[in-house]
Amino acid sequence: MNLNKNQIDFLVKNASSKLGIEESKLRSELEAGTFDRLLSTLPKGESSKLTAALSNPATAQLLMSSPQAKELMKKLFG
Repeated sequence: MNLNKNQIDFLVKNASSKLGIEESKLRSELEAGTFDRLLSTLPKGESSKLTAALSNPATAQLLMSSPQAKELMKKLFG
């Protein structure tokens, strides 16, 4: 799934407001491939599961192709 710039901006803006993280800091971490602030907001144990899933390209693709992920994207982007 490829997101366009407007979709990415929308996700970063909403995630930063919901997580209480400055948008520019969240964007910098995401661009650098570090998710420390984002992961620190997850319940203990969940952050390691997410890190493991996203570090494996096949698993990440499978995760993003799931019906739940597609439904979430549909809700976010219409």
